[in-house]
Amino acid sequence: LVEKFGIDPNNAFAFWDWVGGRYSVCSAVGVLPLSLQYGFSVVEKFLKGASSIDQHFKSTSLEENIPVLLGLLSVWNVSFLGYPARAILPYSQALEKFAPHIQQVSMESNGKGV
Repeated sequence: LVEKFGIDPNNAFAFWDWVGGRYSVCSAVGVLPLSLQYGFSVVEKFLKGASSIDQHFKSTSLEENIPVLLGLLSVWNVSFLGYPARAILPYSQALEKFAPHIQQVSMESNGKGV
């Protein structure tokens, strides 16, 4: 399947399908390629940023909670304004696989209900 996705199978890192968090950039599977590409010092800053937004979500009132407001905005756009989708517009050739990745992440987050 990696070849069909456009990746040389010689460059694929295989792992079992029972490994959890396969599509999470913060999982061991997600952090490995980032660490190899950018170095762990950069990835560590990235993970601290992810932790920071987790703490913000956990401790900030609903009126000022960015993830909650973004979630409500999504519900508003779909349920009340009737927009069935969101646009992800990559601005660089290097991001050509970004939209399908975000679609997969969204499906994982929604229990593949979408």
